[in-house]
Amino acid sequence: MDTRRTFIGKGGLVVAGVVAGLAGAEQLHALSAQAKPAMIIDLNRCTGCQACVIACKGYTGTAPEQFNTRLILEVNDNTPSRIIFTPVQCNQCDEPPCVSACPENATFKLDNGIVVTDWDKCTSAGSCIEACPYGARFADSRYGQRVDKCDFCLARLLAGLEPACVEACSSGARIFGDLNNPQGEFSDYLQNKSLAVRKPEKLTKPNIRYVRAGHGTEELA
Repeated sequence: MDTRRTFIGKGGLVVAGVVAGLAGAEQLHALSAQAKPAMIIDLNRCTGCQACVIACKGYTGTAPEQFNTRLILEVNDNTPSRIIFTPVQCNQCDEPPCVSACPENATFKLDNGIVVTDWDKCTSAGSCIEACPYGARFADSRYGQRVDKCDFCLARLLAGLEPACVEACSSGARIFGDLNNPQGEFSDYLQNKSLAVRKPEKLTKPNIRYVRAGHGTEELA
């Protein structure tokens, strides 16, 4: 079974057996030319079931005790009896500090905005881990401390599927779409003026946006 790591290696982008009739670079170019993937997470819908965490873990096969997506739990100050669940992961930033921090140029951004890592170039320097303000990157001890992170399930996108976390979310808290061609519920959410991002002061321009719980104005976790 092909994994998402099939895409990144040998000094370039490689794809095996995902979309018939296209070489890997051509597939990625086609995706890049057509879409700018982004995700909206509605915290009013999230129940904390962790289905997204489990689906992500199952699909990506990350190192033990490491996760590409996880939940942060908070107590609502206005309603202490209510717990707010905030799913977090790589934000696929338009201005990703991890890219400029990588001395080997192993971390880079595709034309569609997805940030990926070439494991043939990645070393154990860990500069990108320290540079990420969201704690979204980690070293995988099974593969020489190469750095892992969410890539929006790139292999699934190329196959015409949604990221595993979106597909697994039974409450519909995760809404995935194309910023260049927004449609349906994703388009409706983009018109919601209460959309927020994590740590806006970092100026990373994240492509994961949130609807705050209760449409409040408190800072996101």
